[in-house]
Amino acid sequence: MQVVASGYNGMRISRGNNAVLGRTNRDGGRSNDVTNRDQEGWTNQDATQDLQERNEELVLANERLVVDQRELLRQQRLVVLGKLVATIAHKIGTPLTAISGHLQLLLEDPQLSSEVNQRIQIIFRQTHRLNTVMQDLLNFVRTPTLELEPVSIPQCLEQALQLFLPIFDKQSILLHTDYQASLPLACADFLQLQDAVNNLIDNAIDAMPHGGQLRVSAWPQDRQDSLVREPGICIEIHDTGIGIPSDCLESIFQAFFTTKNIGEGTGLGLAIASEIVQQHQGKLSVESAEGQGTTFFLWLPVWSEKTS
Repeated sequence: MQVVASGYNGMRISRGNNAVLGRTNRDGGRSNDVTNRDQEGWTNQDATQDLQERNEELVLANERLVVDQRELLRQQRLVVLGKLVATIAHKIGTPLTAISGHLQLLLEDPQLSSEVNQRIQIIFRQTHRLNTVMQDLLNFVRTPTLELEPVSIPQCLEQALQLFLPIFDKQSILLHTDYQASLPLACADFLQLQDAVNNLIDNAIDAMPHGGQLRVSAWPQDRQDSLVREPGICIEIHDTGIGIPSDCLESIFQAFFTTKNIGEGTGLGLAIASEIVQQHQGKLSVESAEGQGTTFFLWLPVWSEKTS
């Protein structure tokens, strides 16, 4: 009886242990199900996020493709325009040069009356203007081949300003300069850079027909919008002229856009300057307010041995 009794009690204990084990297995199963569901949830979330990122990259790639296509079309148009302008310049340039030469000879004739002399001067100025327009068109459609070298910005600015000193005196423009000879050398094509600076100065002169002040400055400045810290030089050209209307600021670097009166400008000077700066991997920007003057900022990278 005792054996049977002890066996009965053992069975009860065994059944109890099995019940506990069963509950434990069921709880463990539920735990595994929750864990699996959590893992599946995280996997779906990661997949969704990855898909969103890929969609964003695709949108950006499409936007870049559209920009590249527009730029390609622009370049193709410029090629066609360049051929057309070169042909026209060749056909018109030679007669204009001959006309200008004869007009100069006539102006040197002391027997001309003052009235005739004034009329010839008008013709001569308009002929010179036609030559300038043709040259501006040629400069715009040609893609310059840059000869990059270490360039002294003070030297470049001084040579540019020397060309305009008689005009400054004639139009009562007071010149201020602020740059040190110890500025780092810029990576640039000297003649092309000087051409861009000349166009900016010429634009400032036109903005001050009744006189004013022109300030030309330069200082070291790292590029602000670059992912990599890139040392450079910033040239500032500020005038106290009539300023540019706010609704025109976004268009002033476009070819043939001008705020000047008909016959006073081709609308190519700032476009040429912008093109030259872009060829230098630089940046040209402007700040202006109507009646309060205009400031152009021209940024160029610094020369380094890696460039050579």
